[in-house]
Amino acid sequence: MRALISILFSITLIELFIGGGGRVFEFGSITLRIGLFVINILLTTLLYIRRGRIEGYVLVISSVFIIVSIFYGVLGFLNGALLPSIIEDIKPLSYFLCIIFISYYIREYKDVALVVSLIKKTSFFLAVFYLLIQVLFFFGKLNFTWFYNFVNLKISSSDFMFRGTEGLFFYKGFMYMVLGLIFWIHSPKSFGKSLAVLILTAAMILTGTRGLILMFGILYGLFYGVPLLLRLNVKMLVLAFLLVFGSIYFFAKNDIGDKKLSDSTRVEQIVQVFDEINLTSFFIGHGFGNGVPIRPVHMEIGYLEVFHKQGLVGLCIWGTLFAYLFIQFKKENNTKQFRKPFLLGFLFVILLSSTNPYFNNPLGISMFMIGLASLKVLNRSNTEPITQF
Repeated sequence: MRALISILFSITLIELFIGGGGRVFEFGSITLRIGLFVINILLTTLLYIRRGRIEGYVLVISSVFIIVSIFYGVLGFLNGALLPSIIEDIKPLSYFLCIIFISYYIREYKDVALVVSLIKKTSFFLAVFYLLIQVLFFFGKLNFTWFYNFVNLKISSSDFMFRGTEGLFFYKGFMYMVLGLIFWIHSPKSFGKSLAVLILTAAMILTGTRGLILMFGILYGLFYGVPLLLRLNVKMLVLAFLLVFGSIYFFAKNDIGDKKLSDSTRVEQIVQVFDEINLTSFFIGHGFGNGVPIRPVHMEIGYLEVFHKQGLVGLCIWGTLFAYLFIQFKKENNTKQFRKPFLLGFLFVILLSSTNPYFNNPLGISMFMIGLASLKVLNRSNTEPITQF
């Protein structure tokens, strides 16, 4: 039984790490992510019932999600939101319930090691696959028009965003590619590590996505900039130099699409949200299902959407989660090769959500829940496992 559970868990993680927004593996109107979510919830609920106990933090997170969903769903309805719009807002947040099966699957060090190994392997796969596609474009072996139509018609039109007409594109799953880069950076020294970091960094730059590169740079600038200069860590300084100047050169020399439009759209969202603020909405928001004219459903700036729909209370609820994740990181001082990348992964998602909606959808939520369950396991012992590529 444990072997079957391990296989199901591995499939679930791989789909999360490479499946982007969830539409890539779609069968009719059902996605693989939704199917796995339902199967995992039903199975682990039965297993928890048989075991007779469940961790307290799992009950708290699940209960808070249910209470928040009911409250803000009713609030949205009272403020004129339609039921389909309310459900559309609750749907991505329902992935908080993944903590039910994540907490059951991640119970030992070997489970944490499996998580780390899969993040690293899948991120390396995504990077190599993306670079291979760019090489094919560069040598004229892959036609852009054909590829564009194939991706949008046969795979998923919502998961890919193309940068100009030269073949560069952003895929929603690239968030986990950069998270994998973070885990590679904090892996034990080896030739494989150096090669993986180089390939992943190159792939990140070639996505032409300012948010990924900027937030990755800010993350390491805040936490390691001064110590690096003081210790003169040559390898990391060279990596930082290549990242900064490589990105500047890349953005200057390549067509990555009209960025002025996306920037102005974000500014307009901010203006429209602030235009609709009143005394009540400032504290509790307008409720689920209520957007703004330019974005009736979801907004690019995740925190702006939370403030508009859930107010200051909603931001405080998220802040409490972030604080709890940090407390779990600080609780013990063991397994640093795992702890540090999990913390940096949390912070990367939090920073990235200032320009893109990641922390409040399944991609960001899954990182928080997987990291939380992993840190809970690491807090129970001082044994430090070693994970290999």
